[in-house]
Amino acid sequence: GASLFSGCSAMAQRWPFLVLPLLLLLLLSCAPQAAASPASMRDVDVCGADGRECEEGDGAVKLLQRRAFQVPAEASSAYECLDGPDNFANTLKVGVASEQSKYKSFDVPPMSNDNRDYSYAFENAFILLPTQCSLGLGLVPNIGDANGVIAQWMGRMEDMMAAPAWVGEDGYDEPDEVLAGCTCGWVLFLHGSGGFTYDNTRYSTMLATNGYGVLVPDSFASDRLGLRYKAPSQDLPDSLAWKNARMKTQAYWCENNVYEPDSSCPGAMVNQSASQGYPLCYDSNAGAIVSHAKAWREFYERVFRLRQLEMDYVVEHLPEYIRSAPKLFLAGESEGGMAAARYYHPELEPLLAAGGRIILQWSCEFNYFLSCPENARIGAGKANKSTPILNMISDQDPFFAAHGSSIATSVSRAEGGYGKTNLTGNCFAQVEDQGLENAVVFDLMNTEYHGLTVNTGNFVRAALKGFVASPRSYAEKAAKEFGPNGNGLCTAVKQQGGRFYGYCKELGQEHDVNASDVSDCAYSKYKFHKQYYSYGVNEFCSRPVQFEDSDEYSEEYADEPED
Repeated sequence: GASLFSGCSAMAQRWPFLVLPLLLLLLLSCAPQAAASPASMRDVDVCGADGRECEEGDGAVKLLQRRAFQVPAEASSAYECLDGPDNFANTLKVGVASEQSKYKSFDVPPMSNDNRDYSYAFENAFILLPTQCSLGLGLVPNIGDANGVIAQWMGRMEDMMAAPAWVGEDGYDEPDEVLAGCTCGWVLFLHGSGGFTYDNTRYSTMLATNGYGVLVPDSFASDRLGLRYKAPSQDLPDSLAWKNARMKTQAYWCENNVYEPDSSCPGAMVNQSASQGYPLCYDSNAGAIVSHAKAWREFYERVFRLRQLEMDYVVEHLPEYIRSAPKLFLAGESEGGMAAARYYHPELEPLLAAGGRIILQWSCEFNYFLSCPENARIGAGKANKSTPILNMISDQDPFFAAHGSSIATSVSRAEGGYGKTNLTGNCFAQVEDQGLENAVVFDLMNTEYHGLTVNTGNFVRAALKGFVASPRSYAEKAAKEFGPNGNGLCTAVKQQGGRFYGYCKELGQEHDVNASDVSDCAYSKYKFHKQYYSYGVNEFCSRPVQFEDSDEYSEEYADEPED
């Protein structure tokens, strides 16, 4: 600083006649320049995936550009929550970056606050039934786990209501009595932003295989509101049976089993030739989000509001066989994981006490998916502190991970962006902050995919089986089974009381294989861990039982191992 000042003084003394005309120039050129603070400037990957990947976030995120962005100086506590009634009453205008030719600005219409307007999700819900239920209702099993054993059933609500037990065929108990006694419990599963596809169906199939009924509200079931829609597959139970009768079309691995093959949900934000775009079908693109951050914060709150209203109707119309089930879980993945984590209803919360929450592919942190830090709280901050929680997410998740190329990190570090800059990429910090007493968090390593069943499915299967069997004691069991004194799949990062956080790898180390080696309907860009392992002991309630006229089935499963 001193040497620069001396140099400027010398120049002024030597050429005094130039001092006045050049004063401003000399001051600007000679003044010391403030160095950029390394702490406030970082290389940030501005990420975006192609439209299909952004629907479910699978695959490695494609980097669009790389810039140095200043970390937002605004404290996270300054962010207003944009989820009050007034935020949904008017048309929301959402912008994108001007240089993004793929995207365009779009409108989101006002949203009704009457949950009866969202009844379609429950009325067209997907149902997955374990073996005992399908046999008791007279339904032919049409789905199965990755081992290829077709022993469970899937269809829509109307398909289940058309079962022989409901239409009065002799020899069957009352349907509600069958469903009240044929499961270990029930799971309310919230699918991701692309609908009930990809990993969603695999998680649900695993749960059904473990003896649980699964009800999946379909957020894409109606185009009446103009928010999102996918045309349903016709005759879903028969379609699944046809696929599973052929080795090369095993439905477990299919990217889409439940919507028409040519059905998509074109996003209103995408420049396209389609006649209609749906505003709540979207790409999570960092460049678009940071260009109009406040509008996008409101946008993602509308996404949650849609799922919240759909769930409000579900909870208020839960059948008694679900309401009185021995265990009830609320589960979800990605967008649905965010919704399952945040959702609170005074009628539902007590029912989760014997079950819990299963949060998949979501990190429970203030990031681009939320408008404010408060909305990262589990159960809206009102969750029962003893209700068990299982959280699983990839440590390389392209949307929510703590690494520099995830969408969440890119948005939080970008100029004009928002969200925590010190992300952890999982729910454990939120569990600790809320003082939740029973929680297991697994960070899954060595997978770049957003979905967890592509090449870490065996670990996921084992974790789901163990958690639903004994949710309140699962932290201790997980530490013993997966820790260094067990099979060594997890490095125990933190264990305290009823909480366990592990950094874990897949069960089975075979090489991943191309999609064509798995199924003709598997997503072609992925590599899958095809080898099937089932770890752990099945609950007694999940083991096949013999119903009248089911001798053939009983013989088929007579030699089936218990674990």
